[in-house]
Amino acid sequence: MKILTSAFLLAIPLLVIPLLVMGQQTPGQQTTNEEQVRRVIAYAQAYREHVPSLECEETMLSQRVKDGKVKRQVKIKATLREVRDKSEPGGFRDDYTFKSGDSRPAKPDSRTPYFVYNVFANSLGIGDNPRPTCFDYRFATLDDGRTVQFNIDAKPGVRDPSCTKIPDDYHKMMLIDTASGAVRHIERRVSPEFADKNLEIPYVAIDYAPQRLGEETFWLPTRFEAIDLHQQGRMIATYSNCHRYTVVTKIVIP
Repeated sequence: MKILTSAFLLAIPLLVIPLLVMGQQTPGQQTTNEEQVRRVIAYAQAYREHVPSLECEETMLSQRVKDGKVKRQVKIKATLREVRDKSEPGGFRDDYTFKSGDSRPAKPDSRTPYFVYNVFANSLGIGDNPRPTCFDYRFATLDDGRTVQFNIDAKPGVRDPSCTKIPDDYHKMMLIDTASGAVRHIERRVSPEFADKNLEIPYVAIDYAPQRLGEETFWLPTRFEAIDLHQQGRMIATYSNCHRYTVVTKIVIP
């Protein structure tokens, strides 16, 4: 099993913190890369104060892949609960109820070819402040300015102590809706060697879409793919029927 731990956030709520793209600004409105990065961070931090505990149906395809061919695969259906937990690095705790494997009832000792968890809770985030010493930040506009592509790349060979835990080949890409600041897609890549040493995933891709949770709308993951050919693994997960989850505590009076 592998854990996605390189980020901190679950999803981004629909709060209007728009990104300013170069083609939309007057000369007096030009923003620097750092200002743009701070907008993305501010949007992410606003999420932490709003997103509730939730429950979704998850369908997983777990595969063992060798030489480009699928050697074994298992289709799993489960209910995933994301419960707020301050003791967790991402602020949420995974709680799975496995329902079936290949259309048969799930067994407690069932094994899967490749399984990744903490994806939903740790899929999106870039830290609390810009780190220009460690990263190159680049923005590009797509779709006639309707989408911003945000690229984050580690600066190789940097000797600054604050950058020592960042792999030289770290890369993250986000597609962000310009008007709202909502993240629609994310990809993250590190080397297989770094991933093995840190219980990480070499390649991750996640799609997001707006979903109603009670009276609010949040951009939540709808599809996730993890690829680790070094460990001969691939996992694809889709999420549906997400809704608020409330923990009920019952007190028994003797």
